Formats: sequence, C-alpha cells, structure tokens
Amino acid sequence: MKQKGIMSVKKVILAQLTSSVVLAAPAFAQNLPGVSASALASGNPTASPLVPPSSATTTGSSGNKVTQLQGIEVTGSLIRSSDKTGFNQVQTMTQNDIQYSGATTVSNFLRDTSANSASSWGEDTVLMNQAPGGAGIALRGMSMKYSLVLIDGQRAAPYAFGDGGTDTFFDINTVPINVIDRIEIVKTGAVSQYGSDAIAGVVNIITKKDFQGLQLDGSLGGAQHGGQGTTNLSLLGGVGDLNADRFNVTAALSFYRASGVTLAQRNITSNQDYSELSGGFFAQPSSFFMTDTGPQALNPCGPTGMVTSAANNLQTQTPGAVCSQNGAKAQSLAPQVEHTSAKVHADFKLSDYVVAFADLWGSYNTTSLASGLAGFGENALVPSFYDAGHGFTAFSPMVGGNALTYYFPSAQDWDTTSVFYRFSVGVKGSFGTKNLGDWDWSASYGHSQSEVSNSFTSQVNASTVLNYTNGVTPATFSAANLNDLPGVLGTSRDQGISKLDTLDATASTSNLFSMPDGDVGMGLGAQLQHQSEYIAPGSTEFVNPFTQAVNGQRNVAAAYYQVDIPLLSELTFSQSGRYDYYGDFGGVYSPRFALRYQPINALTLYASYDRGFRAPTLIELYQTASVTSQPVGARNVDEYFVGNPELKPEHTKNYNVGFQLSPTSSTDIGLDWYKIDVTKVIGQPSIVADVDAHPEQTIYYLGYENLAYLRTDGLEATFKQGLSTKRGTFTLSTDLAYVRHFNMPINGIAADLAGNNDANDTVFGGAFPRWKGNTSLTWADRDWTTTLTWQFTGPYAQVIVAGPNVASYSQLNLLVSYSGFKHWKLYAGINNLLDHAPPYDASWTYVNRGYFDPSLYSYIGRYFQVGATYKF
Repeated sequence: MKQKGIMSVKKVILAQLTSSVVLAAPAFAQNLPGVSASALASGNPTASPLVPPSSATTTGSSGNKVTQLQGIEVTGSLIRSSDKTGFNQVQTMTQNDIQYSGATTVSNFLRDTSANSASSWGEDTVLMNQAPGGAGIALRGMSMKYSLVLIDGQRAAPYAFGDGGTDTFFDINTVPINVIDRIEIVKTGAVSQYGSDAIAGVVNIITKKDFQGLQLDGSLGGAQHGGQGTTNLSLLGGVGDLNADRFNVTAALSFYRASGVTLAQRNITSNQDYSELSGGFFAQPSSFFMTDTGPQALNPCGPTGMVTSAANNLQTQTPGAVCSQNGAKAQSLAPQVEHTSAKVHADFKLSDYVVAFADLWGSYNTTSLASGLAGFGENALVPSFYDAGHGFTAFSPMVGGNALTYYFPSAQDWDTTSVFYRFSVGVKGSFGTKNLGDWDWSASYGHSQSEVSNSFTSQVNASTVLNYTNGVTPATFSAANLNDLPGVLGTSRDQGISKLDTLDATASTSNLFSMPDGDVGMGLGAQLQHQSEYIAPGSTEFVNPFTQAVNGQRNVAAAYYQVDIPLLSELTFSQSGRYDYYGDFGGVYSPRFALRYQPINALTLYASYDRGFRAPTLIELYQTASVTSQPVGARNVDEYFVGNPELKPEHTKNYNVGFQLSPTSSTDIGLDWYKIDVTKVIGQPSIVADVDAHPEQTIYYLGYENLAYLRTDGLEATFKQGLSTKRGTFTLSTDLAYVRHFNMPINGIAADLAGNNDANDTVFGGAFPRWKGNTSLTWADRDWTTTLTWQFTGPYAQVIVAGPNVASYSQLNLLVSYSGFKHWKLYAGINNLLDHAPPYDASWTYVNRGYFDPSLYSYIGRYFQVGATYKF
C-alpha cells in the first residue's frame, strides 16, 4: 500500500513538472519593496530580468497584461509580499555583518547568534561528537536535527555522520564567507512549507549570483597566547549582464586554514590541574595498579610519568599513589583545519520571461583533532571495553591479580576528510492571466552528497596488550617495554556517505483575485526526495572501538499550499499546509494558521499556530550498530545502541506571537514569544536509570523508541537604532533570546533543563543558559567603519556534579575598516578584546579533562586579524 501511494504522488509531481506550473526555490525574505522575486533568486536585489523595469505592465505573447509584481519572496512563505514584516520574524544577516562581527568562518558566526541558544556542536568537540569535522546550528536549543538549513532555498545532503551518533545536520563548514549574499533565519516552525526538520526554524543561506567584475579577499590572524593562526584567501568573479547580455556566470574560490589550539597553550588548562577550583580535581592522565589497599603507582612510572597523589586525582579520588603525565599537548581546544571550496552559478535568459540556471558547488575540508593520550583500563576516564569474540566486554588487563589502568605517551588524533558537492539545474519564469493573477513559476532538480572519512590514530590493540600483561608481574612490568611493543597502537578507519536527490516545483501569485480589502494570494508546491545514508562499520580489534553501521534509504513525496486572505484592510489571514508521504512510515499532514495585523504603518502584530512533525532520521531507523560514550553524573559510561525501523514520527505544535515596531525610519523594535510542544520524542530509554540500577555493567545496550515529550518556550527580542550626526552615522543593534522553560522527563520525572546543565545526561548533551544575546555598535564616517560587538551568554546552575554554579560570559570584538583607497578596503580586528576565558563548569572535567562546556564556548583567547579586499 505504501509503495502504491508513493507512486501516485510521483505521477502528480511529474505531471506538474511537465506542465511547468511550479516554482522551485522556496523563498527568501528581505525588506526591499519593489524588488522582484526573480532578482532575489539570482542573488541580486535589483529589478527583475523577467519584467522590463521601465514599465509596470507589459503585454505578453497571448495579449494578456503582465503586471510587474511589487514585492519579494519571503523565507517561510510561498507568496511574495511588499510588506516590511510578514507573518513571522525573519532575521537577516549580510556578508558585512559576518565580517564586522569578527567571525572568521560562517560556522563561528552562526553558532554565536542568539537564536542558537544551546546544544550546538562544532568541529572542536571531543568525545561528545560522533561527527568530527562537521558543525551545525541548533535553533532554540532543540538540537541540530530540529533545525533545517537551506542553500538558496533548497535542501542539501546532511553531513555523512550524525552529531552524537544520531542527529543529522547540514555541515555549515562547507560554506565560505565570500559566497554569501545574506543569511536569513526564520525563528518559528515552518514544517507546513519545508517539511520535517523545520521544527525550531529555518536557516536559509543565500549565495551570490549575477555578480560582475572580480574581487580578491585575504586575511591573516593569530591568537595572542599561541595557536589559531589563520589564513583566509578567496576570489569572486562574474561575467555577463543578465539583462543586456542575456547571461551571467558567477564563480567563487576560497581557502581557509587554522592551526588550532591545544590545552597546553592556555594557562588554565596547560597543567590539567583544576584541584584549586571548587569541585575540581587533578586531571592529568594517570597509570596505576588497583590493589586491595588502593591505587599503586607503577615502578618505575615510565619515561614521561611522575608519582602523584591519588586522593585528588580525577580517575581515582581515593588515597594512594598514581603515575601521572601531562597530556595537555595531546588534546585540542580547537582543531587544525583546512577548508577549500569552489562554486559556479550560471543564469541564461531564454526569453523576457524565462531564465534557466545551473549551480555547481564543491568543498574539500580536512580536520585534525587531538583527543587526548591513548589509554585503557576500568579506571580510565572512559571505561575500557573490547570485542572479545563473543560480544563486548570490559577491557581490564590484570597484572599479578591487580587491574591495570594505563596511558601511553602517544596522542590519539581524529583526522577527518570531508568532501561535499552539490549540483542544481532549473528554469524559472513568469506569466500573466486575465482572471487569475500574475504568476511566477520554476522547476528544478538537485543532487548533493557528503562523503566523510575518519582515521583514528593511536588506538590500543587489545590482543597485543593482553599478550604482554599476561606474561608479567607487578615487579617485571615495564611501561617502556609496553610503549615499544610492535603493533600495540594502530589506526582505525570508518567512512560515511549521505546523498540527497530533490525535484522541486512551485507556483505563486499575490493577486489571484481581488476582495474589498485587498488581493488574495495563493501558492502551490510539490517536492520529491530520495534520501540515502551509508556508514561502513569500523574495526573492532581496538579498545573502545569507533564503530557505527548504517545502511538506509527512502523516498519522500510532498505537496503543499498557502492561501493569504485579507479579512480587513489591516488584517490578513494565512493558511498553509503540507502533506508528506514517507516510504518507510506513511503520510503526515502539517497545517499552519497565521494572522497579520497592521493598524498603522509603524506597527505590525502577528501570530501563528503550526502543527508539524519530525521524521525519524535514517540513522535512528536503520542503524545496525553504534558504540559511543556518554557522561552520566560524575562518570563516563559506554553505550551500544541500534536503530528501530518501527519508529513513528514525532508530532509537534508551534505557537508564535510577536510584533515589529518602527516608529521612525531608523528605529526597529521586535519581540516574539514562542512555545514548542513535541510528543513521541525519539530517544533511548534513560541510561541514568540503567546506570543507577547496574553500576557495575561494562556497556549499556539501548535502542531507539518513541518515548515522552519535550516542551520549550521563551522570548526573542530585537532592537535597532540609527543616528546620523556631523561626525558620521551610529547604529546600535541588539538581538536577545531568553529560554523560559525546556521541559522533558528524566528518569520518568519531569525536569526543566532551562538555566542548568541537567541536559548533559540527555541526548542534547549540553547546558541551557536562559539568556544569550549579541549587541553591536557601529560608527560609519566617510571611509571609516568601526564595529564593537558584545557577545553575552547567561549563567546556569550546576546540577550534575559538586561544584559552583556556572558564571555568565561576555566577549567584546572590535573591527575597523578603511575604504579610502581606490578599489581597496582594509580592515583589522581584535576578538575577545578583554581576553576572557570561558566560565568553569566542573562537570566537563569528567567528560574530557577540560573545564568548560564546548557547546557554548571556545577558548581561543585574544585573537588578532588583518585583511584586505580588492575589487577590479
């Protein structure tokens, strides 16, 4: 029945494509009345190439009048509008905003936005992230699988590995700064237009098109305390005027390199000793025999170790002695990375009303992340296990009846190569009718693919270690001999491939017919997807093996619509809906109801209610094996979990109420309240309860289930004020997010995760500070522009381990540019002007021997950069 249903939907979509009734790229938002949708789709906010700019109406070949539609397309809406504010808030950020924030990558910029409030993991995350090399965004703290990232309004293949082993996301490391025209964030659910994943919101990255000329960019940077030397080079060029020459080709190249930072390069982490901090311990990797009387140091310790007390040691916390060695040089605070990207976009004007386009984009990224010293033992930071041939069991070598915990002097590196490419072709146009309005249409096909290969070096070979420890006693054991054993350390590898094919088609008109209080608008759309995910299992011959196996694919077909009806001259009602049919679990209908009220030009109020869903990811459905670790309270535990093909989709409800006030042309004030309810949340049964009930267990076997609920609500505010003076223009901008509640059950008991770090023991894995905000003050005077940015993250309570509550964090970034030389723009900046370190969170010492939550902060310190742009 399911196969028959999906074939019928395919026929409908193909029929629509054949008759050319629809428009592909779901849309963009920017407050530019009078700019056509097709111009924005080409990345150039000028008059439409499909309609002569000198005339509001022209006569088409059929003799019908074709009216130039005054308006733009809006992210989150099928129907164009000339209104400054639509049915929801859309935050727009340009390439200049990224540069003047001080961010050196798109990933850093987006993860610092206030909408990305928590649970966002990047390429610098150790242990918690099973997607090394990738970086995503988690709107409203709901983890990355609840946020949809689009490229020019279209979906792209997710990163080949899932964050935390499960959460699929688009890797924003593939996007270089020089290709960006603007980024738009819809801060509400948009499932009724975009389908699954768009629960918390949508990030639409709109790239440059219709560019003419040549632009070269370059910058160098480095951190005051060492490391994070950066090189950024890019080229952007374009030929052809779409109106005059009937074609344009825009191409971009970019290269970015960062040298990374280790724990050894920062004062607080350089000795891995947090024993002077409240709730802290001496955290250097330590080797010892566990005897009946307690920990006993090796004798001798070995070439790199020294005897220290076991009493305040993170691994032991009991009287005795251990051999410790400083592993700070073997662990990254920021990885070594290289990002290379190339993109070509071409537009061809086939007629006055039809444009064909093609887009080719590829990236090649490498990441090297040091994850700490290689080690093993039941008292290691992460308890050891291995495949003994009959399943996983504890790896606890015995020497003379004493359990051995041991760390080698060799660093374990995670080396990742990520290759992404995307190809898209399509055609778009416009036509007019006598009685049914003026329409824009388009149809497109896209293929994208993410291939990720990982090498995990200095992995401990279980059999080699056991062969040695079985033949020695405590008196004859030699650390030096164990270090030098042939084959005792090896390299494990795995690979993942994620693919996405899409057919998109939509059509829209803002003037289907007229009513006394305005025009009725309508939009129609259809989409067909083929998704696939393959992860090859890694080797199990090593201790704590990195192994995950996934092999799944599915077809998805969807049809969607939107109707806007003016109820009064000041009040508009919008109703939209989308029906998605998944080949693996069936169909889901997602409606949306919205109101927009504008009593005066300066004030717009809006409200919406959405009912949506999140489809189980291919990993959650078809994973046959995955081994990872997770912090539970003051210890790490090992997990083995598999997918569940019987999973049902999560169901969601989104509520949003807000307003935008613009009392003057230079003042904007906005406030939104949101609430998101999710039921049938997909996850594993509480591992905390399992650990409490069976603390002696080596590894915990879990599956995915439709479990309980998740409810979150909060406020988001924006403010912008400009002031023109004789000494230039001053602009103050603020965006602020407040998470009021984030409720979900833990161990069957309702818990509010907002304002504390209780989420560390959940699938989210990071703290939820209630407050996050960004404020910038810009001064522009003739050829000079100066921007001071204040990034703020609020405090949160420590509820996981003994230790102080976590303080708030502020960072100031300064960037100054000068454009007084012909063709040139020169700039220089300082990030973290006051050289603040992240706030201390005692729970993260147990996770990775660190002292702060890496989902919220980085520890680069004061960072300097200089750069230049030259335009031919």
